[in-house]
Amino acid sequence: MSLEDHELLSRLADTVRSDIAPAVSDEYARTQAFMAAVILQRLAKQARLGSEHGAAEADDVAALSDELDTLLAGADATTEVPSEIRDAVARMRSQASIAAASDVIDALYQWGPERPEAVSALAAIRQMLRRDIDRRMDIAQ
Repeated sequence: MSLEDHELLSRLADTVRSDIAPAVSDEYARTQAFMAAVILQRLAKQARLGSEHGAAEADDVAALSDELDTLLAGADATTEVPSEIRDAVARMRSQASIAAASDVIDALYQWGPERPEAVSALAAIRQMLRRDIDRRMDIAQ
């Protein structure tokens, strides 16, 4: 029988917390052992949720890319959307990474954050970033 990474880390955290840390006589070293158990528990949670969060991030990026394409395509005929924005959205889509949204944000601010299209696009990005923060807080709790 093989344990998954998160199960192994969780068992190790339990062992450090219940068996090793209480047996340490030095107060500082005992505190460090308990903190090591907390860190191991967080790593276990991150390993357990990693693939789920990765899939959610990829879904968020794909949905955001589609939404941005729609928003930018809806710009009126007098508004020329810079190629930098479209290129940044395409890069974000191909990388399937929330981190790539920073290039989109930069391009939108350079274009003009007061433009209605930019305001809508930045609002959509903020919603995606909020979901990402919520997922990261999932691990931290």
